[in-house]
Amino acid sequence: MSQDHKEECSTQTHVGKPRRTNSPRFYPDEDCRRRATLMTRVHKVRAKGQRIEVSFDGKGQPLGKAGDELQSWIGVLAREHIPIWISDFRSADLAPSKEIVWMEVVTSFTVDESYKRCVLKSCGESAKGFRYDLYQAFVRDHIDDANVWQRPPKVVHNYPTITQDDWEKFIQYRRTPEFKRLSEQGSEIRKKSKYGSTGGRDDYRKRDQAHFEKTGKYAERYESWLEMRVKIDGGLKKEEFKPIAENIEEFTQQETQGSFESVGTEDILTKALGNAEHSGRIRGQSKFVKQSQYFNLVHPSREKDKVSDMKLKIAALEKTVQELCAKHGINRETMAEEMTAPTVDQHNSFKASCTLNEKEAGPSDPNPMLNASKECHLFIPDLVNGGVVLVVIGRTYADCVPTDTVHEIPL
Repeated sequence: MSQDHKEECSTQTHVGKPRRTNSPRFYPDEDCRRRATLMTRVHKVRAKGQRIEVSFDGKGQPLGKAGDELQSWIGVLAREHIPIWISDFRSADLAPSKEIVWMEVVTSFTVDESYKRCVLKSCGESAKGFRYDLYQAFVRDHIDDANVWQRPPKVVHNYPTITQDDWEKFIQYRRTPEFKRLSEQGSEIRKKSKYGSTGGRDDYRKRDQAHFEKTGKYAERYESWLEMRVKIDGGLKKEEFKPIAENIEEFTQQETQGSFESVGTEDILTKALGNAEHSGRIRGQSKFVKQSQYFNLVHPSREKDKVSDMKLKIAALEKTVQELCAKHGINRETMAEEMTAPTVDQHNSFKASCTLNEKEAGPSDPNPMLNASKECHLFIPDLVNGGVVLVVIGRTYADCVPTDTVHEIPL
């Protein structure tokens, strides 16, 4: 560290000592030795005009070391390009910044366009976590002090993209009644969370991928959820987890015996926790996994769900058909026989494949049997609009014998 920077850190003061946060990036503040993440490998690869290859698993989660680097790079971009004074990531003001983040990602990593939404979602979470760390470390206990309006030396040193104007807007919003209300509301919600994960960043993703490499299949949600709350020696990390672990074991046994069957989000974990899955999240899985994607994956238990759903749909359709047939006086057995009977070409044919053409014909009527036919129509119930719909137009021959054929099909 340069002598000038040491003097800067010693002369610039900030009220109080920063609060301890979950992130170590702000400690220690006095000597500023903890630098911002630089991601030098990414920059070296980009300097060569190359990109880091990233692979994704069946759930859309980035794999291996490259996946970890992608996550870290997204965090770096969030701190550099997402203004700290914009609290709502859905704000229209962030549209240019989001595009910059996405372009920086695809310039450095081989990420398909379909992952853009997932990347930006991760960016939003990183930006939110960064704002939280700044608030906890430098603002919360000193919100009413005059010196809080000045950027702390640590922020000046590590995050030069945060201007003094950005910092003042950041402080100004956190002094508003709206922020106070949202903060208190978030605290109350957090207090209700009894079963929070004790794992680190991306633990669900890494454990899930390790399980797949070992067994060739993904772990069930309840297995991942429970694994994150079990110690190395097999005991539970908190006493509050014990009732849930017992519920999981009970429902697992019921599923094995056939007395319980998972249906969509109503699976073992949901039943064990006792509350429904919230939209926009999926417990027991990483942030990359979507509800619609996970619950449509091919799992043995979910295959049974699909069969059950199909049986219900077929039963409902059968009931509708019966009601329509009864309403229009249609005999279903007769209708089925007519629908499965061989069809006959209504156009007259004089080829050898039609035995009717071999009948004797007079000068005025070259083919009396074919001309002595009658047109008929076949209707079936219209299950969409009601009534009936015409599906087949055919002909009947009253005087033919069993050996007569048209195009080698017996009449």
